[in-house]
Amino acid sequence: MKNGEVAELLDRLGDLEEANGEDRFKVVAYHRAATSVRNLDEDIETVWRERRLEDIRFIGEGISRKIDEYLTTGRLRLLEKLEERTPPGATLLTKVQGVGPRIAYHLSHDLGIDSIVKLKEALESGRLDGEFGPKVRESFREGIERLASYEKRMLLPEAEGEFRKLESYFEALGIPIAMAGSLRRGRGTIGDLDLLSSDPGAVEAIKGCPGVAQVVESGPKRASVKLGDGVQVDVRIFAKEEYGAALLYFTGSKDHNIAMRNLAIEKRWKLNEYGLFDREGKRLAGETEEGVYRELGMEYIPPELRENRGETEASLEHRLPALLEFDDVRGDLQMHTKWSDGSGELEAMARAAKGRGYEYIAVTDHSASVRVANGLTEERFRRQWKEIDRLNEALAPFTILKGVEVEIRSDGSLDFGRDFLDEFDVVGASLHQNFKQDPEKLTGRVLKALAHPSVDFLCHPTNRLIGRREGNPIDLAKVIKGAKDNGKMLEIDGQPKRLDLDELWARKAMEEGVPLVVDSDAHSVGELDNVGYGVTVARRAWVQADCVANAGGLKGFMRRVS
Repeated sequence: MKNGEVAELLDRLGDLEEANGEDRFKVVAYHRAATSVRNLDEDIETVWRERRLEDIRFIGEGISRKIDEYLTTGRLRLLEKLEERTPPGATLLTKVQGVGPRIAYHLSHDLGIDSIVKLKEALESGRLDGEFGPKVRESFREGIERLASYEKRMLLPEAEGEFRKLESYFEALGIPIAMAGSLRRGRGTIGDLDLLSSDPGAVEAIKGCPGVAQVVESGPKRASVKLGDGVQVDVRIFAKEEYGAALLYFTGSKDHNIAMRNLAIEKRWKLNEYGLFDREGKRLAGETEEGVYRELGMEYIPPELRENRGETEASLEHRLPALLEFDDVRGDLQMHTKWSDGSGELEAMARAAKGRGYEYIAVTDHSASVRVANGLTEERFRRQWKEIDRLNEALAPFTILKGVEVEIRSDGSLDFGRDFLDEFDVVGASLHQNFKQDPEKLTGRVLKALAHPSVDFLCHPTNRLIGRREGNPIDLAKVIKGAKDNGKMLEIDGQPKRLDLDELWARKAMEEGVPLVVDSDAHSVGELDNVGYGVTVARRAWVQADCVANAGGLKGFMRRVS
């Protein structure tokens, strides 16, 4: 599927048009079309061949012609002209958070700064002091540091996709393979892929795997390769009696491993990737992870908890929590349809959610002031409600709740008045605008929204985009207190670029008694699966099912928000 490729093309057109001073509405049109293509459940090439491009939301005749040209010829003349007109390095500079297309144009065209290295040098030399204020310059510095830390890492679903392809390849050869490393622990971003096998043939197999661009290292029991996209894959071979200890060791984290080794040392034993051994060198355990933990007097610790955040102590005392499971989630409380910026029809989203076994969903399209997301007016919401009523009759007992992701305005007020908001079944509030306010004002806006009687939960509290935008600098400790004082919930957004709240703050919220909701923030049918990533964050946060409002049935949830 070329959906991602075409979406990137449209986003690039939008960025280049903006850098060259094009009309804002044209820029927005490209980005909207890119979002629609990225969220498309069908293969864009199939839609193109069947001449249905203009059936896709936000794709009109003009953009349809550009997609047709690209898929026919592999080129796009407009893009080539814009790239010729755009100063060298301008597009690269936009990867730095805080550097938009127009600033990148100014830096490159007017100041001759055409690389991130030159931007860093200009900041350090003071050359930009007269061009930008101190806050802007500091945002450039932070953006450069952030880019360096993220650019070699994959988002969780990207890493999962790479692993699944490798898993299928090894499975076809009859070679067992296991996931280890930070991917197994469910971290939001992943560096290298760590694989273990008990079959010595795995070493030669990975070297001959399609997509391998370079063999970095090779030996009888280990091989390191790089895939064509730069991802490094390490494969290690261990004997059956070592396998569990190796899986434990290479799953990590490093700090968890140190804590485990120290526990062994206290008994005058030794723990390493080959097993658990007593002082005479006799193997006590190693074939399974469970056996290693058991021999040390511990409960089995799920991989998501292995970050040295108190899990070893809790395991020794047999007080590890029963973590939230995917099947515990009974409803999804944030998703978007074609009514706003989603690509899925409301009915298709509802039927897909029902097919996943949910009892209920809340459709939470954006409110009016989020124009870039085609936010709904009161009149459009009332029209949507008629469709929801019709579907609820057809799909009963499955229930679609009438929801809204209502915008928190610059002064902390909401897009709609209380009378109208009280007509919704569920109200999530979120910040999508005026991020440059100081932290106190941003925090104040959130606290004012949480105090509003109609609001039920705060959506993606920091509004971060992993690798692209840090979260808003709100005081999350105050936000958690505000949610608790007002009886409101906080969301763990499962959208892989958000995963917001993160596991540290989600755990703090849970410990303060603030209920959580775990949602997909889906904009298409396929993205309903994002709930799984939200569950992973919740597990890393030690969250149990009774701490998650949508892990219960509809009646209980409605009592909570009534």
